[in-house]
Order: sequence, then C-alpha cells, then structure tokens
Amino acid sequence: MKKTLVIVLMAMLAAMLFAGGASEAKPEASANVRTVEFWHTMSGVNATAIEKIATSFNETIGKEKGIVVKAVFQGNDNSEKLKTLAQANDFKNFPDCAQIAGAGIPSAYTYEQLVTVEEMLGASNTTLDINDIEPNMLRSYNYAGEQIGMPVSCSALLLYYNEDMLKEAGIDNPPSTIAELAEDCEKLKIVNEKGEVERYGLNVAIRRYQMANYIGSQGDYNFFGDNEGGRLAPMTKVTFGEDGTLRNFLTEWEKVIKSGGYKPTEDDINEEFALGIHAMVNMSSARIGKIKALVGDNFKWNVAPNPKVNADDKGGVAVGGSCVVMFNPDKDDEQVAATWEFVQYMVSPEVQFQFHKDTGYIPVNKKVYEQPGIDEWFSKNPAYKVAVDAIHASNPNVQEPFDIINWEIDSIIKNHMVAFAEGRETLDQCHDGIVNECNEKLAAYHKANN
Repeated sequence: MKKTLVIVLMAMLAAMLFAGGASEAKPEASANVRTVEFWHTMSGVNATAIEKIATSFNETIGKEKGIVVKAVFQGNDNSEKLKTLAQANDFKNFPDCAQIAGAGIPSAYTYEQLVTVEEMLGASNTTLDINDIEPNMLRSYNYAGEQIGMPVSCSALLLYYNEDMLKEAGIDNPPSTIAELAEDCEKLKIVNEKGEVERYGLNVAIRRYQMANYIGSQGDYNFFGDNEGGRLAPMTKVTFGEDGTLRNFLTEWEKVIKSGGYKPTEDDINEEFALGIHAMVNMSSARIGKIKALVGDNFKWNVAPNPKVNADDKGGVAVGGSCVVMFNPDKDDEQVAATWEFVQYMVSPEVQFQFHKDTGYIPVNKKVYEQPGIDEWFSKNPAYKVAVDAIHASNPNVQEPFDIINWEIDSIIKNHMVAFAEGRETLDQCHDGIVNECNEKLAAYHKANN
C-alpha cells in the first residue's frame, strides 16, 4: 500500500514539474484575471526578448482585458515534454500555448486539445490579417492543408565570412556556389611547418538543418521526403536518394573536403570564428547578434546567402526557427480567446520589429518593413537585411521536413558526413548509409506507432 502511494506521489510531482517549472503547478484562472501559461525554449538574450514580449503584453492589452501571460522556460524541446504528458494521458497539465520546432507539428496535430491557427482565424476577437504573415513562414507550420502553428521566431541559414581574410587571399566576393566555396577554402587555409592546419577556410558540421537547405534549394525547389517532406501526410521515407539531389550535393561537397581547408566538426563555432581560427562558417541568421558581440571591432565580417549546390538553383533557403501552438486543456473557450490575444500580439508589426532587433530573428509580419526607423536600422545592421532578403527570395516549398524523428535523422546525417569528410567513407557509402538508415528509422517509427 505504501509503495503504491509513493508511486502516485512521484507521478503527481512529475506532472507539476512539467507544467510550471521547478515547483509551481499550473495557475488557475480567477474570476477577474485569466493567466495564460506560455512554454518557451529561449535562453540567454533570446529569453530576455521573449519575456519582454510577455511583460509588454501584460502591461498593455493584458491589463486592458484582464489577461496575464506567464512565460515559462521548459528547455529546448517542448515537443518531447508535450509528448511525455500525452503518453501519460496528462492533458490537464498542457500549457495554453507552447513554442515548438516544425518537426513537432505532426505530433501536436494528433492531440485532441490542439487549437489550430486555422480555427482561430474565424474567432470573434481576431484582429490579425493572415495575409500579413510571410508565406514561406506560414508554410513551415502548415500540415495537411491546415495552418497549425503561428510562426514567431524564424531564421535563415547564412555564410558568415571574415572580410579581412578574404581580401588578404585575393577573394573579392564571398562564394555563391559550393564549387566556389571549395576554391576559396583552399586559398584561405593556412598550414604550419608541421603540416597542421592553423586556419581553416570553412567550419560547419553538415547535419539535418544544413542538409534540408542543400536538398531543398536545388532547382526551383525540392522535397526532403515523401508527402512533400511530411506536410501533406506523415513522411514515411526520404526521397533525396531517389531524385538524385543527395548525390548532387555530395558530389559538390567532395570538392570542399578535398580543398584541405575544411573542418567538418564543430567545437565552439562562434568563438572560433571570432578568434580568426576559421575564415568562414555556416550558421543560422539567429547567430548574427552573438557574432557581433564576440567579434566587436577586432575585424570586419559580413554574411552572404547560403552557397548554391548548382549555379542555376533557384530554391533558396529553408525557414528555420519555431512557431507557437495553442491548446485548450481545460475545454474553456474563453481561455483560448485569451491565449489567442497573446499569440496575435506576438506577431504584430511593432512587437516583431522589436523582437528582430533584440534577437536577430527575421520578422514574420510583412508590415514590419513599413515601421518607422526600419530603413535606418538596416543601414546600420546590413547583415540582418541579407537574412531578410534571403527569405524573401526563397520558394515557400523549400522547408525543413516534418520527419517526426528529427533527432535520429540529424544523428544519421551528421555521422555519415563526418565519416565522408574524414575519408572513412566513400561518396557512395555516405550516400547509401544516409538513405538506408533514415528510411529504416522512419519505417521502425511508423511500425511502432501504427
């Protein structure tokens, strides 16, 4: 009897930890004030920025309408926490809204408590014009033809480069293709008397995120897997082996490897770039603020669009980042309406402009570019404009996949790409290993989950 009691108490404690942080249970709505619980995944300066949004909402619209948003950091993967609660049938401890990555959308779609953005567009308190939201960002969180999440923090993959080093090496412009990237890596590398590389031309670990960009960008656009990369229905296999896009990428990337100026693993990519250990790095636009702070006035640096696989590719970059999804765990429509007020506030032009300046994330609302001070901001911060232009020039169909088992796919790609770069695998072995193992993992997942 005592053992059973202990188990029950432990389960109750775990639910409380998930729902409210270290020791608080989910707050109850009072008669006069409704508390909206918002789970986020931001840390550092980004956490400060997201909490600033909650505070400003509470002091304005929230104060007017009797709504208080409680922002709670829940680590970097809310999808897994939601999945754990769902598996325990503990939906009462779901938050009112949560920040999740795109790969978590298919799982969120299965929860009865989910309230989609599509549903809320017809709500009586809707003030948002969905046409003001960037189309490729909306596409990132659309599943089975329905808008599931609201894009909030979005980014683009960019090439960061040390202008001083490129100039010294006689390189006038950053590379626009992988072939040019390989040529520049060879020019930029510095080898000491012992034959050791002291400065690399490029540092990046090719993982799922980078691969999604290099696959998706080819031609007009391309999909990572079947069912449009998992957006029409669950993705059951990768298709980049069938259509030749993976082989195209690997063939070009082999040139980078053979340059001798490429480091295929990442230790501290931000710090090493700032210290001049690498001339170029491949990272999200969300790192611009961090690099700016680390480099300071030590050298001139800039960013450029991600290099193309082929010179005539038109697809562009995939939208990175995350969205906010809504839930109705208590079957309380007024609570949902209060949550929707906050979600709409998060993507308003004024809020998105400030969030962009605080974090470097690309604005999701097109009306940000009509805000006072926008031209002056981009004039002083041209790197941010490169990221914005990259998104605007991209096809909305270039997206990260809804692969559900994204961490396993990421590990497979990372491991094989390192083995390829280090000469432990041939191009064919790398290609077949990625395709076969990804498909095996996807098949096993679907078999286990019916």
